This record gives sequence, structure tokens and C-alpha cells, in this order.
Amino acid sequence: MSFIESLGPIQYPLWVVVLLMLVQIARSIAELVRSDGPGSPLRTHSILVLGVLGACVGVLGSLIGVRVVADAVASAGTLTAPTAWSGVGVAMGPSVAGFFLLGVAAVVWLGLQYVAGRRS
Repeated sequence: MSFIESLGPIQYPLWVVVLLMLVQIARSIAELVRSDGPGSPLRTHSILVLGVLGACVGVLGSLIGVRVVADAVASAGTLTAPTAWSGVGVAMGPSVAGFFLLGVAAVVWLGLQYVAGRRS
């Protein structure tokens, strides 16, 4: 199973956040290239907000995954350690993806803030 498949159904909201974030990044960069001024701070800040939204969706996915694993453990009766840890690993995938999005958004936001500050 690949990392993307391990995200389960929460991957679709994460993909929407990725798409929206990429659009805002492209629009912010295009605005900085076209104008002499610092650009729209609201558009630049929206990149960071989308990163935080990605992290929140990731944590929600992890909570849902932990609930599914807990239900599986409760219904299995006896459970081996490797099976339990593989379930926990799947449950942590969305958080990893969400916090990765937050990291990317923060780095891009910081770069855009730097460029905008140098222009003003």
C-alpha cells in the first residue's frame, strides 16, 4: 500500500487544500512579478491559512483512523503487536501529510513576505 492510499478518504480534502494552495501560490508569485509593489497581503496570508487548514484536516484524518483501529482492535479479541502498529501507522499518515502542507505553506509564505518587504 502506498502512502497516498494509506491516507484513506481524508486524502480528497487534502488534495483540495493542495490545489487551492498551489493556485494561491501561483497567483501571489504572478502578482509580485507583474507589479512594482509588495502585492496583496491578503492573498499571501491565505497561503498560510490553507496550510493550517491542511494540518487540521490531517489531524482529523488521524483521529478518524485511530477510531477505526480502535474498533478493529476491540472486535479482533487477540491482536499481535505488528498488526496494531501497522494500524497506528496508517492512522498517522494524514497528520504527516497535513503538517507537510503546513511546512510548505510556511516556507512559501515566508519567502513571499521577504520579497514583498524588499519591494516596499
